[in-house]
Amino acid sequence: MDNKNISASLNKLHKLDLNLLTVFEAVYLHKGIVNAAKALKLTPSSVSQSIQKLRNTFPDPLFIRNGQGISPTTYATNLHNHISQGLNAILTGLDFTHDNDKSRVLTVSCYPFVALITFPLILKELKKINNNYTLKHLPLNDPEDTLIQHRADLVIDISPLFNKSLKGIKLMSDNTVFVCSKNHPVLDKTLSAEQAQVMPQTAIMTNASDLKRMHFELSESLPERPVVFTSYNAINILSMVASTDLVGILPEKMVELFKETFPVQILECEIPPLGYDIIMYYNKTVKDDKTLSMIITAIGQAFAHQEASSDK
Repeated sequence: MDNKNISASLNKLHKLDLNLLTVFEAVYLHKGIVNAAKALKLTPSSVSQSIQKLRNTFPDPLFIRNGQGISPTTYATNLHNHISQGLNAILTGLDFTHDNDKSRVLTVSCYPFVALITFPLILKELKKINNNYTLKHLPLNDPEDTLIQHRADLVIDISPLFNKSLKGIKLMSDNTVFVCSKNHPVLDKTLSAEQAQVMPQTAIMTNASDLKRMHFELSESLPERPVVFTSYNAINILSMVASTDLVGILPEKMVELFKETFPVQILECEIPPLGYDIIMYYNKTVKDDKTLSMIITAIGQAFAHQEASSDK
């Protein structure tokens, strides 16, 4: 580090009470205000005031109430990773959101089948920005709450989210297709509506509202279809279809991605496919986090380019 950079870093440190970082680490490690106060021999009130000062310094709430305790946000976890490595890491972490040459973990919450078709391109874009960036996948439970409570940087979902504090970018469109084993004893390339009414089938079971919508629309066309296997994991469905005589209804992009691994065939059917969009959501407060804003823009542009190329 040259003298110019050292001077700039010292200027940043001068503007921040380093004792606040000690309090931050205590709260992070002890997972609560009261225990941190005991460890530091301070009052809970003074610890709370210190955390509030840090919240005013950084563009993030740092800790979110969770039941009887508190949990760190993804930003706080990143900050802790820098601070815990010593003074040099502190100097790196303090300007965390203004530079893209620092290490960072991007946490994304989504369903497994969505991760299968989006994560390769997302990781590719991350590595273009900084080879030290890490991509972390979290299961998707409550999309809105996950973003509002800062438990993930991004949520990728197929259901619309209606919250003024969130913003979404469409990554791609997809639709469902009927699939069966390549060696199916009855089916080959086509599936009639009559066959779809009686052939044993599989179904993905999730809480996604758009998947529920598609199940409902499908039940309108095939009210009596016999579903004999269900799973929350689309790969389980694909594996069962490839190894049995079951018919599956799966996302087309996922089937195309794995059809060489799992010997299945896409069936032409009289029943029209059900379409949906895959959307990346984020909290509008990321405007204060320049690095994350840059990552989101890069991901959105990469998928827009990919979709435009696939349409040609």
